[in-house]
Amino acid sequence: MINSLENLEKKLGYAFDKKDLLKKALTHISKSNENNETLEFLGDAVINLSISDLIIKNFPNVDEGILSLMRSKLVSRDTLNKIGKEIKLNEFIICGESFKNQTLPENILGNALEAIFGAIYQEKGFETSKRIVINLFAKKIELIIPEDLKNTKNILQEYCQKNGLGLPSYNQILKNEKKDYFSVFCKMNEHLYSIGYGKKLKLAEQDAALKLINQIGILDE
Repeated sequence: MINSLENLEKKLGYAFDKKDLLKKALTHISKSNENNETLEFLGDAVINLSISDLIIKNFPNVDEGILSLMRSKLVSRDTLNKIGKEIKLNEFIICGESFKNQTLPENILGNALEAIFGAIYQEKGFETSKRIVINLFAKKIELIIPEDLKNTKNILQEYCQKNGLGLPSYNQILKNEKKDYFSVFCKMNEHLYSIGYGKKLKLAEQDAALKLINQIGILDE
């Protein structure tokens, strides 16, 4: 760590009561067994719920499949890494000797950002952590317009065609019209497949396609 924690807190818009909690969020596994992995896991959930709440409130009439795609683009590893770079997390992360005098991999920045959100949640709860998440993601959210997003099935199909892969197949495996519940099995090959769920068959197919998109990492490319 080559910079003071106060500088980071200014970038975050949040001052920790427990500085040791912030230090833990910044500590990579290469440095100590007391590292940020648990906080990272917690922060991932905080980000997903915060962004979900935000886009539902801002786009109440948008199709569920498009909302899922919006969330996936916003919480993608690429977005987390970019925000980590923007606030220069590399100047604060505590790593072991194996990273000495090296440029830190971008995923370490994204992971630390998740851990920071997890740490804020532990200290002040969801509403405060959500506020910090939304402040840092604000510019990214403004760039995403629902009308510009393609159907997740189209995105997956275009990826397959571009890369010379077979087209994915969709098979309904469960239907409960009384409860508005459908599930669909989507398969590209024996290694890439998913199960999607939705209140409509179309939404279940889009959910299955989105899960494959996330497996492959198409949105991060």
